[in-house]
Amino acid sequence: MDEQVLGAMQKWPNVPAVYGWLSLNAHGDWLLHTQGGAREGQSGEKIANAQIRHFMNRNYAANEAGEWFFQNGPQRVYVDLACAPYIVRLADDMQTLLTHNELPVTRVSQWLLDAEGRLYMQTEHGAAMLAGRDMGLLSTRLQVMPGTAGTPAAATPLDQNHLQALHEGSILLVSLDGASDWTAPMQWLENALIPARLGFVREPAAS
Repeated sequence: MDEQVLGAMQKWPNVPAVYGWLSLNAHGDWLLHTQGGAREGQSGEKIANAQIRHFMNRNYAANEAGEWFFQNGPQRVYVDLACAPYIVRLADDMQTLLTHNELPVTRVSQWLLDAEGRLYMQTEHGAAMLAGRDMGLLSTRLQVMPGTAGTPAAATPLDQNHLQALHEGSILLVSLDGASDWTAPMQWLENALIPARLGFVREPAAS
């Protein structure tokens, strides 16, 4: 976090947190809900100002319960998550993966697919979902390894037969580009169960 934010937290430690005013959509956009109505169907307004977005990106974190927030000076603004705490996309080089707040992703320890074909992953930063626009490109780089003793040379591209096996309950060892840091178990899971599996809360609430 920014030093000025940490200083404000120390100076004013008891500022009440707010809920329902900020959300993160499936595209990785920050949305402001001016009436605090994120859960009442209020669509929200995309935050377009680059300086504000960069400030939010730098001061985004989670508590021990897996509730994500933007630390706005001394005030904690909890974030409603449409999908996951991080939305991952392909960078301009079409190889690197970046989170919506510009963190490079270098490791994955779990892959999850839901019924809508959305790809979730557990990264070194936390739970993430791949932006839908990049699914077609990234899926061509996913390889199924033949067990823990497999090598990239023996891997096979992820195909419809593998997807069917996942849907039927199989757990496959899947790698991105054959890289060991990107090799992890993949399974199919109901979307509603993904937050508990990956350790985050989609709708934080005051205790």
